[in-house]
Amino acid sequence: MGAWGSSLYANDTTSDVRDTYMDFLKDQLSNQEAYDKTVEKCSDYMNDPDEAPLFWYALADTQWQVGRLMPEVKEKALKWIKNGGGLELWNESKSGSSGWQKTLDKLQARLETEQRKEKKISKRIDQNLWSIGDVYAYQFNTDESKKYEVFGKYMVLQKIAEDNFSPRGDKVMRVHVFDKLFDKIPAFEKTKDVRLLPLDFPTSTRILYMSTWLMLDLKRDYPNKHLTFICNVLPPLNKARGHELYTHAHWNSIESWGMYFQRWQGVEYEAIEDGIFKYTHPE
Repeated sequence: MGAWGSSLYANDTTSDVRDTYMDFLKDQLSNQEAYDKTVEKCSDYMNDPDEAPLFWYALADTQWQVGRLMPEVKEKALKWIKNGGGLELWNESKSGSSGWQKTLDKLQARLETEQRKEKKISKRIDQNLWSIGDVYAYQFNTDESKKYEVFGKYMVLQKIAEDNFSPRGDKVMRVHVFDKLFDKIPAFEKTKDVRLLPLDFPTSTRILYMSTWLMLDLKRDYPNKHLTFICNVLPPLNKARGHELYTHAHWNSIESWGMYFQRWQGVEYEAIEDGIFKYTHPE
């Protein structure tokens, strides 16, 4: 278990349990179904004597927060608190277990208050919108893009992969961008021999971010009317090792991508192996 503090969700286990349960609710499952699936998904925690209490703390608190606290979950969490469950995990911290004990005291007080009114849970947004190889043209259309002198221009982006996004195994799409702007929607052939646009800055010598996750926070952020499907073709190689060769961005920030076109205009980078690119800052 990784921990970075003594608050309830300042560790990997409780954060994972909370997010797993909430994801099932966002799938519009009933509370019983979300509970059953969380128990199934997190069985390793429940079978670990150190992490079992953390499982029940996180589940009880999350259910209370959304007005769905089940009697058996409350009972198990309060029993673990009474027995000091999990305190030994913090014995070697600078403050000993005192910080975690305060967290448990607050949790106990919260669970023993009147149950909150049940909250409506919005349906989870699909993060994996395109098929691998889909190519789209996006037209810059707001004042944000005017700062980078790309207003009205089209950029071409392609989904090259999909990656695991949550403990439930959900997928999120990863895209790269071709380093050329167009005055009108281009045929895909127009991108032939066009290099990829680094989604990074030429500020220091480094291996470059050449692709990004695209995240969708709100449905209204997806710029459907400014996206035009061009085709689906096998994407060129664009490797990723863990997270170090791609970052994440949000659909509501796509207008700011004009800065990458501006920053890389006339700036060279090199391929050091298939799909891996490096920029060398001049001395």
